[in-house]
Amino acid sequence: MKILVTGGNGFIGSKLVEILSQQHRVSILDNDLTYGLVSPAELEKYYVHRQQGWKNIGVVLKGDVRDADVGLRAFRSHPDIVIHLAAYPRAKLVQDNPLEGISQIVDGTTNMLWHAEKFGVKKFVYVSSSMVYGNYRDGTSEDEDTKPTNIYGEAKLMGERLTKHFAQRSGLKYNIIRPSGVYGPGDLPDRVLSKFFEAAMSNKDLNVHNGKNKVDFTHVDDTATGIAQVSLSEIYNTSFNITAGNAQTLLKAAKEVIKITGSKSKIIDTGRNQLYPDRGTLDISRAKKLVKYKPQYSFEAGLKKYYEWIKQWPSTVSK
Repeated sequence: MKILVTGGNGFIGSKLVEILSQQHRVSILDNDLTYGLVSPAELEKYYVHRQQGWKNIGVVLKGDVRDADVGLRAFRSHPDIVIHLAAYPRAKLVQDNPLEGISQIVDGTTNMLWHAEKFGVKKFVYVSSSMVYGNYRDGTSEDEDTKPTNIYGEAKLMGERLTKHFAQRSGLKYNIIRPSGVYGPGDLPDRVLSKFFEAAMSNKDLNVHNGKNKVDFTHVDDTATGIAQVSLSEIYNTSFNITAGNAQTLLKAAKEVIKITGSKSKIIDTGRNQLYPDRGTLDISRAKKLVKYKPQYSFEAGLKKYYEWIKQWPSTVSK
């Protein structure tokens, strides 16, 4: 099976490539941007770590997913499956730079869909976000209303709608995947758990935006495994929540980080961040039933594994 992964050098994408490349021929398209989060030299170190388990790799192409010529080159291998992860990776990045962020998500998805249609791809897998739900409660399933509360969620939802429209007009088979709170070894230092660890390891205060709010934190290994299972399945034209299915409050997350690190840090609740919706546990019963998805990491075990990696990787806890 030939598979194209856009964003394949990224945090989730690289782990997905590792899993898929054990038995399939995987090509990669990535723009290799740092988004101002690390230096280019630091990014190369992340790549060395992320790519060490790769096996059967085809073309590794650097380019913008919005570029038609780049799309043509990426599809010359005639992939059977396209897994589209490439996008501005954070809600805050899109909020700060909507002209670029929205374009990369919406125009990039359109370009990849168009090429998938023209090259007769067997399945297009669009990796969306739990942000498309907006404010949601525990037990939210894939059939719930989508009412994004930020620009990132709105752009991701547009990508979902475009995917469905291309399917309607040409018969392109697809899946949509909605992950949440992905963390783990190989991640950049700007997510909430990364920041908690950075502060705790220096005995600094942990700033929590509304400690009562929840996030369905999911270890990257589970996220990538779930994406692979959906992508390789015979299930089509279906959306899936791929998360741990066990959301934690931000207050509990902060306390757990302090416990794991043995830190003397205090927790400061700074109140709600208007950028992020109220969230909870997503219903993953569909993925469990249809593709046999089963998260392997409890929150505590996942955090411990992440901490062990951070201790050996100082760049993940330095600015």
